[in-house]
Amino acid sequence: MNRKERQEPLELKYFRFLEGRMHLSPEEKRQYTNAQKGFEGEITFDRWIEQNLSTDHLLIKGLLLEHKGELFQIDTLLIFSWQIYLFNVKNHAGDYYINGEKWHFMSGAEIKSPLLQLQRSDFLLRQLLRKLGTTTPIEPSLVFIHPEFILYNAPPQFPIIFSSQLNRFKKKLNSKPSKIERKHEILVERLVSLHLDHSPHTRWPDYDYQTLKKGVICVTCGTFMSEKERKWICSSCGNQESNEAAIMRNVEAFTFLFPNAKITTNTIYEWCGVKGSASKVKRVLSKNFRRFSHGKGSYYG
Repeated sequence: MNRKERQEPLELKYFRFLEGRMHLSPEEKRQYTNAQKGFEGEITFDRWIEQNLSTDHLLIKGLLLEHKGELFQIDTLLIFSWQIYLFNVKNHAGDYYINGEKWHFMSGAEIKSPLLQLQRSDFLLRQLLRKLGTTTPIEPSLVFIHPEFILYNAPPQFPIIFSSQLNRFKKKLNSKPSKIERKHEILVERLVSLHLDHSPHTRWPDYDYQTLKKGVICVTCGTFMSEKERKWICSSCGNQESNEAAIMRNVEAFTFLFPNAKITTNTIYEWCGVKGSASKVKRVLSKNFRRFSHGKGSYYG
């Protein structure tokens, strides 16, 4: 049973709405790509759990918690009556190796140790659960979800689950009876109530309205679309979208990027790069929002 759906990371959402509207530096592009890959890996693992586990359990997707002033991230928390599993999910592909406590690409370049990150999350979660009065054992694991990930020199005792081991892991979890009780639900409710929306260390590009490119960006390929009659058409991939769907999707981007700005007909007309009469924008906004005031000072919300 899911008790918290996975939310798209704030960092990823900023990049998704800004891509195509501004120039991203090579470092920002890498940051965006890594955030995308990480989120896709977490979604893949969510789907695996939902499709394969038959034993009674509770599932929390994505927690950002704080304990004694220290923030820590948990990708997935799986709760049975007899065990709590803490998973940090990695979507790396390619060949890596371990030398001592250090992790490397095959090229020799060092990467940040996922194991140290897991150990830190495990330590802080144990302290927090002890404070909440929970004594259920915790088992932490790194899940490398990508089938083309290979790690050389990994000691067998490392808490790692590779993609090829998931079937055996499923059998292990489903072989033990579990009965979720009210005390487990209360624990989940308390953890979810402690979840933080975002980390103060989250980074995204600086931007302002004037310098961002205006128009409707294709949801499929990221190219700017052309308006034709009552549709928006992407000349790059052929994707088509109704006028209402295209405008509302871009209103979402506008309100996310500029949460303090008012939604007006003229603003959304300019933001979407609409041609011709602004009445088509007004109709969409009137249908989907409540109108406040009248005349030039009117806005929607």
